[in-house]
Amino acid sequence: MPDLSNKTVLYLEDEILIGLDGELILQDIGFGTILLCHTLEAAQAHAENTVIDFALLDINLGDGRTSLDFASDLQARGIPLAFASGYNRSEDLTCDFSAPVVVKPFSNVTIENAVLRALSEQTAGDAE
Repeated sequence: MPDLSNKTVLYLEDEILIGLDGELILQDIGFGTILLCHTLEAAQAHAENTVIDFALLDINLGDGRTSLDFASDLQARGIPLAFASGYNRSEDLTCDFSAPVVVKPFSNVTIENAVLRALSEQTAGDAE
């Protein structure tokens, strides 16, 4: 795993308890700064005012809202990301993204693998 101690992760999760568990996992795998947001608006504000090195985004945010447009904005800025979903992959809300999808409940290993994949895809894209 690369050194993430000087990296900032933006973590968008609308369910507070799941967010707190995910925050602990992100700490365990080494992120130095974790910006845990429970609303899309809070995440967007952080993204406008903070340098983000990686984003982990819950896809479904309740009331029919998703993080997909926000993810497009982040990707356009070159920020590597992964999605988290409590739904099965067959719904495939992320068909326009190459980003990894972690199915909840997740673990240290599944989050770490998603981070590694997203960062390696960004590195590969930068080399082209």
